[in-house]
Amino acid sequence: MFAPLNPPIRKRLGIDGIWGGYLPVVLLSVGVFEVVMLSGQILQYLVQNGSSLTNQIKAMSYDFRHQRYYKPFLREKPIIIESRDQMEELSHTAELSQPAVYADIFGFKYTLKDEETNTDPLDTAGARFRLFARTIKVIGTTELQQLQPHLQGKIVEVLEQAIRNGMAVGNAENPKFMGSLKRYYMDTIAYQGAMQFSPRFLEGYSSLLPTDVDRTTKDGQALKDLIAILKSAMAKPEGGWEEDESLRKITLMYHMIESSKDSSYWTPNIIVQALIGIWFAAAHQPWVNLDFAFLELCQRPEYLDLIRKEIANTATLDVKSISNEMPILDSFLKESLRLNPMDDLAIRRKSLSPYTFRSGTPHIPTGTITSVSSYNLMHDPHFYPAPNTFDGLRYTRPTMVDTDDGIERENRMYGDSITEVKREFPVWGFGGHVCPGRYHAALVMKMVVIYLVREYEFQLEEPGKPWKWWWDNLAMPYQGTRVLVRKRKE
Repeated sequence: MFAPLNPPIRKRLGIDGIWGGYLPVVLLSVGVFEVVMLSGQILQYLVQNGSSLTNQIKAMSYDFRHQRYYKPFLREKPIIIESRDQMEELSHTAELSQPAVYADIFGFKYTLKDEETNTDPLDTAGARFRLFARTIKVIGTTELQQLQPHLQGKIVEVLEQAIRNGMAVGNAENPKFMGSLKRYYMDTIAYQGAMQFSPRFLEGYSSLLPTDVDRTTKDGQALKDLIAILKSAMAKPEGGWEEDESLRKITLMYHMIESSKDSSYWTPNIIVQALIGIWFAAAHQPWVNLDFAFLELCQRPEYLDLIRKEIANTATLDVKSISNEMPILDSFLKESLRLNPMDDLAIRRKSLSPYTFRSGTPHIPTGTITSVSSYNLMHDPHFYPAPNTFDGLRYTRPTMVDTDDGIERENRMYGDSITEVKREFPVWGFGGHVCPGRYHAALVMKMVVIYLVREYEFQLEEPGKPWKWWWDNLAMPYQGTRVLVRKRKE
């Protein structure tokens, strides 16, 4: 269940295929010491699972041919839970930490820690989430309508540059700030990637490895630049901003500063940590999901006319209409998220101390990851008939309506929208720590699709060629996938 790519295949082979795609990466990426360690792990795995070497090779071959690869050091399998009650417990229990999981994955202990505060980001995670919930979900959603014109202008500007140049172009009122922000993300990903090829027992001695954070991030210069720029803006609320007052007062940074005034805890450096963390998530997740949705549209042109007709029939493309009155667009994007989740696992939590669920099982040792299988939940035939089939209208219901031109068939929303949080759709999390920015993310995804569908025609340059791959349980689009785009004729 660690990598549920194709359950029927795994059932037929009688294994879960954790070693699929593993050996080729190892032979190319690590040295003799690691290969010796791998041999011991393989023997241990075969003894524990009782499966034949032939079946292991079949599983490895299957995953390698289907673009699924694994870390060159076996990590412990996560414990998978499935019941609603246990999902609620997993989401709310303080001993089972979400920030600790991603601190391990992205190395935030090293890449988000500055010398002045000397604060471990994990120690401030709970307070940061409470601040996010207030500033993003409570305040931010009330200002989406004011924010939309600014978003629309930026979307058009960036997309037009990307289409003209064949790639996205950095764009911001403050080039130094944008450059530092982008460089910080690249530094963090580089460090994370390097740590994937280091055995866990050496992670505490990173200075001995090519993965040393100071060398990888050039002594953290991007983070230092970001802290300096943001602290300057905080110190000069009227004159330290690039944005005018009307835009400044509906930004996340403004609300975080205002919400934490007169607090001895929320120092400028900790606010900067919080901002960079949320920007890191916002710069990655919505755009990967949007990438997958766009590639699905390229392969399924039958939905383009339906979405274009819905756009034409929507009188005003404001936040309310885009969010609530475009069921075909909403349904298509939700189905794309269901079949292309960024992570086959959801609600990942790391135990900070031994923990046993209220039902008596399972018992979670310290340091163990517990999660749910988003793949299994979103392929449950009880909730999703024909679960392996892409149905862009799955969440709509045809309805006959009386119009000026007579009785016409119209698709109405049936069931939950893309932003709803449910056990069988854990894309945004579940229970505690549900994504507070999901309304912003869904709005931006819809705005981008509306603009591209309305203004352009597009298709894959090489239809049928794989356009995504997996690293463990994480799915990513291939950077080399090419899309042919041309302006639509009036």
